[in-house]
Amino acid sequence: MKFPPEIKDYSINIYNKKSKNEKISEIIKDSIISFSSSITIYKNNEKILDIHNKNDNHLIESLSITKSFCSLAIMFLIQDKIINDVDDLVCKYIKSWSYGKKRDITIKYILTHTSGLDRYWNYDDFMFPDDKFDYFFNGQGKRPNVEDISLVIDKTRDNNLEWYYNNTAIQVIPTLVKQVTGIQISSYLNKKLFKPLDIKFKWNTDDDGNAYGPNGLMINSDGLCKVGLLIMNNGIWNGKNILSPDLINKMTRQRINQKQMRKCPLFSKTNFTGYGYLWYKYNDLIISEGLLGQQLIIDKKKKIVASRLLQTKWENKTFNEETNKEKIYFHQFKYLIENM
Repeated sequence: MKFPPEIKDYSINIYNKKSKNEKISEIIKDSIISFSSSITIYKNNEKILDIHNKNDNHLIESLSITKSFCSLAIMFLIQDKIINDVDDLVCKYIKSWSYGKKRDITIKYILTHTSGLDRYWNYDDFMFPDDKFDYFFNGQGKRPNVEDISLVIDKTRDNNLEWYYNNTAIQVIPTLVKQVTGIQISSYLNKKLFKPLDIKFKWNTDDDGNAYGPNGLMINSDGLCKVGLLIMNNGIWNGKNILSPDLINKMTRQRINQKQMRKCPLFSKTNFTGYGYLWYKYNDLIISEGLLGQQLIIDKKKKIVASRLLQTKWENKTFNEETNKEKIYFHQFKYLIENM
């Protein structure tokens, strides 16, 4: 797949003449410099900017942004009275968890990365076992059954004592959703979220049809922004109450502070100021973030919602080289949005 893109590969739409200012120009310039596939920005509930690489896919793997949608699924389960609250023990809904060290883990511990569960998830190992990239790109080979992994995972340290980013633990959420609804998390969220907001999406699964939790949601930047608008507007969409404002506040409110986050080696230098239920906080911003700079940013005070997606091109040598550099991650995106 073509990488890096050229300026001629991009379509740029500014929807409001008042939006043509120095800050928007800077966002456009930096979006292209960082090889972004898609950027969308709304202000005061109106779209003001769209940037698209015309050669990239319409739906793009959002990577760890998927985790925030797992949190949304839990909020919908509470609203539907299918589960009681995040303080419920996981073993109440996944019976195989009733034994051993993990029987005292609550849903909240999963949502805040404080479960103490084993954390052996590696993206390449799960998506492309034995580093056989070509083998799996050609539709051969079998990936691990992630539902089975979520059922047998065990606790390796005391829960609720430390914040430690844990991909493997998040896989428990799709399993819990399936246990209590009888359907995959993708189908449940389609009914509760994607269909009401008219969002096109796909959700990657293992070879047994189990939805991934740490990653897997394929969506476009406008679809992400629709979810951001729902959160910004306290759960209201087209005059309908889709999700309770109390549950939105519960989900996005800071639970973990920066000092706690920095104890995790992966986040030892993080500039995020806090963490909620699988959502980051940066000052007044609510953020969902994935590897390579995938982002959904919500500023409720300024009524701004912005998203950025980058299509992964692992088979491209230049792309792989760029992932070891800073430019591709577009770290300045949240600062640009914060200062709009």
